[in-house]
Amino acid sequence: MDRNIDLDTVLDNWDEARQKIKKLEQKIEKYKKSVNKFMDRKGTNKILGAYYTVSKRSNTRTFLSKDKVPPHIWSEYATRCSYDSYHLTRNRGSHS
Repeated sequence: MDRNIDLDTVLDNWDEARQKIKKLEQKIEKYKKSVNKFMDRKGTNKILGAYYTVSKRSNTRTFLSKDKVPPHIWSEYATRCSYDSYHLTRNRGSHS
């Protein structure tokens, strides 16, 4: 990280951006529910507006849970991938 950047400022900005994303995701879910209700009323999975088209698709994901298969099957067929994850948490008593 650049030595001229204040870490607390970076973390504050990160937290602020994260809160904005959370609020936007909530708005998006509200819009999806409204569109879904409209689709249900019309009995369709595709609607066309003046500027946008919305299609609803049903997706299926298949997965295997480690606790539901014998260990030798899991160890032979499981795929492992590693990646970095970052978890930002506000310290107690910190400013808002």
